[in-house]
Amino acid sequence: MNKFTIRLNETLKSLGMSQSELARKINMSVSIVNNYCRGRREPSLDALMLICKALDESADYLLGIVD
Repeated sequence: MNKFTIRLNETLKSLGMSQSELARKINMSVSIVNNYCRGRREPSLDALMLICKALDESADYLLGIVD
């Protein structure tokens, strides 16, 4: 798994947020969010910005640039 996948899953778990809740917040399908969480797909820059806002987390953290 890549850093993004690991950190996305960790952040969702720590917030108690489901994939479907994140999907609603970023206005995407649950299947797309599920693909992000399984490492099958990486988000576009626009999608990454939406995810960061919805999770109140930095892109640097989610991408593994900073701890």
